[in-house]
Amino acid sequence: MAAEQADGSEQEWWQELPLNMSVPIDPNKLAFDKKNPRYTGDKGLPHDTEAEIIEFLNETSDLGELLQSISTSGFVDIEPLIVMGQGEELIVLEGNRRLAALRVLSGHPSALEAGLIAPPMSADVVTSLETVRAYRVQSRPDARNFIGFKHINGAHRWDSLAKARFATEWFKEEKAKTGGLSLQDIAKRMGDRHSTLLRMVHGFLVLEQAIQTGNFSIEDREKGRQFAFSHLYTALTRPGYRKYLGLPEMNKEFEPTENPVAEEKLPALKQVMLWLYGSESDSTAAIIRSQNPNVKQLGEVLERPKACRILLESGDLARAYQEVDTPLRQFERRIVEAHGALEESLKKASAFDGSDATLMDLAEEIDANADNLLLIMKSRADRVGQA
Repeated sequence: MAAEQADGSEQEWWQELPLNMSVPIDPNKLAFDKKNPRYTGDKGLPHDTEAEIIEFLNETSDLGELLQSISTSGFVDIEPLIVMGQGEELIVLEGNRRLAALRVLSGHPSALEAGLIAPPMSADVVTSLETVRAYRVQSRPDARNFIGFKHINGAHRWDSLAKARFATEWFKEEKAKTGGLSLQDIAKRMGDRHSTLLRMVHGFLVLEQAIQTGNFSIEDREKGRQFAFSHLYTALTRPGYRKYLGLPEMNKEFEPTENPVAEEKLPALKQVMLWLYGSESDSTAAIIRSQNPNVKQLGEVLERPKACRILLESGDLARAYQEVDTPLRQFERRIVEAHGALEESLKKASAFDGSDATLMDLAEEIDANADNLLLIMKSRADRVGQA
């Protein structure tokens, strides 16, 4: 409740807590963060009430493991929860999983509504749940450095979609400021040294545009399939997809933008999302069954007009890829693979003790086949030279 100050203005109760300092607080006074980056559309559950949030965290974040640990050993208060005051609530920006565990173990009505009941606990364990340390910050940006590193490159990593959502929201806020942080600056603060964050943010902006324009819905993906966000942001690094969607080259100067796909290319975006994820409402299966090799194969198909036309007409990636993976390309790939295998075999040749006659026979066959292969290649090369 708000209290009246000397000047007649109202002060919320949490404003009495010091800023940037860890202090003990009753966990019942804390509220879940409904903007937590974990809450992405692919997880299936809403997060409008405390019960829904607890159910969500139980199903997606190994809440049971934490409950078992705390109920056995007590709440080990090593790291404070990071909190922010907003309206009448003190919102937990970092530590929602721990707060959910505390709700369950204290028998809170929201936990009971979520169908979770506390296991038996000793009196000492119950006492350890009475207060937790909380570290109050002024705003979300004040907590981002710590939260971002911990969940993007630290010990408690979010999945790729949650990471992308967190980084994109931060990037948008900084871009709206005069002299705000660049995405490269944000990446450095997150401990990212491999341009992963750049690819994730760009992928999330494309995903966001597809959803907002009605060209895709995470919930409408092929029934029974997980939403593999990595398929999208990996695909967008390949020239075939970028050309098909009218996106610029992804070079060192590349900077993500909102609504990156031009309006006239939105039908192409819809088609790419359908290829990647399918559609339950249209009874359409995704043609990408695994990232390796399907994402690469589709990218190569999109670079060849004839192969792309075959795919659009047939919906068969394997058939379309035959137009790309010609006998010559297969031959080139096998030569490179054979060369690599022989190089590795030579490195281990000293391990051969001379006792296995079968290996000797195989080596002699390789020698003969290599001679024949070289003769054929030289003959073809001579013909080309005479033409």
